[in-house]
Amino acid sequence: MATPEPFRIAVPDEAIEDLHRRLSQTRLPGDLGNDTWAYGTNQEYLAELLTAWRDDYDWRAHEAAMNVHEHYRVEIDGQPVHYLRAPGGDGVPLLLIGGWPWTFWDFAEVLPHLAGHEVILPDLPGYGFSTPLARPGIGFAEIAEMCHHLMTEVLGFERYGVYGSDWGAIVGQHLVHTRPEAVAGFHSTMPYPLDGAPVPQELWAPDEQVRQTANAAWAQTGNAYFLMHLTRPQTVAYLGDSPAATAAWLVEKLHDWTDHEGDFETVYPRDRVLTTLSLYWFTNSMGSAARLYAESFRAPWVPCHDRLPVIEVPTAVAAYPKEPAAVPRKWVESYFALRRYTVMPRGGHFPAVEAPESLGRDISEFFAELAED
Repeated sequence: MATPEPFRIAVPDEAIEDLHRRLSQTRLPGDLGNDTWAYGTNQEYLAELLTAWRDDYDWRAHEAAMNVHEHYRVEIDGQPVHYLRAPGGDGVPLLLIGGWPWTFWDFAEVLPHLAGHEVILPDLPGYGFSTPLARPGIGFAEIAEMCHHLMTEVLGFERYGVYGSDWGAIVGQHLVHTRPEAVAGFHSTMPYPLDGAPVPQELWAPDEQVRQTANAAWAQTGNAYFLMHLTRPQTVAYLGDSPAATAAWLVEKLHDWTDHEGDFETVYPRDRVLTTLSLYWFTNSMGSAARLYAESFRAPWVPCHDRLPVIEVPTAVAAYPKEPAAVPRKWVESYFALRRYTVMPRGGHFPAVEAPESLGRDISEFFAELAED
């Protein structure tokens, strides 16, 4: 078994200088009638953001904040996997998994609300410091098995809890579906069918209109990126040659998938935006992150059983109103062994950044309830 090696985030000075040079040479295309971002990333906002990235943003300060925590890298099935390990109390250890365009650091402000637990924050293979990808064929099922190996074989936990959203929800659901004996409970803010089958629209309840609207908007105008990642991730990879292209591709989703009234930086602060962009930029992971879509859908999901609920591990869902991949509660109740369902007052696809206190509290309370059973 591979031994985890301590890891320190240390971007070379030359890489920062190269980023600044490229930002200084940005060529913007013009932007007609796009004040509301209806055509995509707004150029006026992007130009201001790129200037701030070059002139004001201090990567070293954020790098130092990350390095306050313990980081490790370990090779699992030939793939390097980076994870942050945050010590805590004697509660069940927790594995928190994000997706795209998330980073492990999205969970930084959630950690204080999970102080009763040891918390593991991995970068998905192909994301962040879990790069480079070792081989083709690493989809969500393979990553789920790597996560289980990390928690049990590498870290020695007999049982653990899982939180997941975006790809982390899919990875987490497959993990708890295949390894239910090892998982104490599953918490998610984006429950989703593992086989990708459409969820019946007639299941929406009248009081779920806001979530239904968010879901419909994603389906109608927000999923072009999905088809590109799914079919041509290598083409997406070349966006990583330009910080402006990287920023435009990622920031559109941060803008569209957060719960805001026009200025998304009120809920996803600018320094946090630039840290997310920097993590994708410095690790050159635009293409390898997109590859997860193609690899996952090229291998049909194979269930372990054909009964309901598909997920038999006790499950909690925190339902944020502007989650674009929202599904009806009635469907959740049929698919999961649902033990807790919390309707949140505000938040979108990135609750770890937008609403870390409510997310952390809900996760903590759920696993406390399970411990009392």
